[in-house]
Amino acid sequence: MKVYPWVWKGFVVWYVFGVILVGFDLLPPWLEWANPVFLWLAGIIGGTILYQSVRYGTVVVSIIFFGSIAVETIGVKTGFPFSDYIYAEAFGPSLFGVPVTIGAAWLAVIGSSFAVARQFTFAYRTLILVPFLAVWLDMAIDPVAANVKGYWVWANDGVFYDIPSQNFVGWFGVSLLFSYLLHRTEQASDDMYMAHGVYLFVMLHALFGVTAVHAGLEGIGVLSMLTTILIFVKRRNRHDRGSQKEMVQ
Repeated sequence: MKVYPWVWKGFVVWYVFGVILVGFDLLPPWLEWANPVFLWLAGIIGGTILYQSVRYGTVVVSIIFFGSIAVETIGVKTGFPFSDYIYAEAFGPSLFGVPVTIGAAWLAVIGSSFAVARQFTFAYRTLILVPFLAVWLDMAIDPVAANVKGYWVWANDGVFYDIPSQNFVGWFGVSLLFSYLLHRTEQASDDMYMAHGVYLFVMLHALFGVTAVHAGLEGIGVLSMLTTILIFVKRRNRHDRGSQKEMVQ
């Protein structure tokens, strides 16, 4: 995909400015449109990672994109499976009360979680790890997006930064369905896409971590820092083992 390298480079540049402007609450009102653009770029990267790493890539990516919007629509209308909430007008055009951009956000989360899961080698790694990783990422996203930025508003409170516990259970359940689909269709993929997916996961966690610390939610910052350390240690060990095997051969 000749366009993809430019998408990745554009995302990295956009990300650097995002960490500064969003992370430190310096984004002027006339630049609020940059948030949906950031999510779309992240979603394109996540979707490309999945497209290149599974059979029937177009079908799988479409199911995750439109399926997540459908589930979010049910959530907004009924409170299931995430608890009661409403979206603010911050993400562009909406469909049945759900910004279409949310589909891109789900692709970014699932695609990056999938790439991190692929760093492991045990059986059923995708099926087991993707739901946990998606929830782990949402634990950084949701407190910032809801409590700091006001992108959506919860009707109920919870023990984790006032986010309803049902939200994380719902995230796990929906991500488990998507991970089962990925588990059944995954195939070998270019290491570049997997590397970008790992970077995307860390970058998203870091962005929300910086924003959280600046807003006084230090626990999220600690969570993001530990995530970055653990993932890069795991990736470094995996790379070292690969190098040792090449030397033996």
